Amino acid sequence: MLIFIIYVVLSTSGLILFKLGSSNLSIGITKTLFSMHIPFLSLLGLLCYLFSFLLWMYIISKSEISFIVPLGVAITNLAILAGSYYILDETISVTTIIGTILIISGVIVMNIHLK
Repeated sequence: MLIFIIYVVLSTSGLILFKLGSSNLSIGITKTLFSMHIPFLSLLGLLCYLFSFLLWMYIISKSEISFIVPLGVAITNLAILAGSYYILDETISVTTIIGTILIISGVIVMNIHLK
């Protein structure tokens, strides 16, 4: 469970950090040169996301995939939604809230084990 929480934190942090640094991201291509400027926050975000991916592969290898993938995607999406609201000052619409409720409901329904 701890590894799963670390995965969610790293994945969410990676995406939010990359977004925070992406305003200064530049990629250029000319006839003879390829140039790229990656700001520190974006690089830190990429590293967090890379480590989260490695953890995700480990988690999948040790878990029931039909359980862990929907749960991981749902919780990560909810964490990104919260982070984008509180850190990136993005707005959350009514349809986003409805979608969030549907995601949570779907994960709960998928994991009810009826006899």
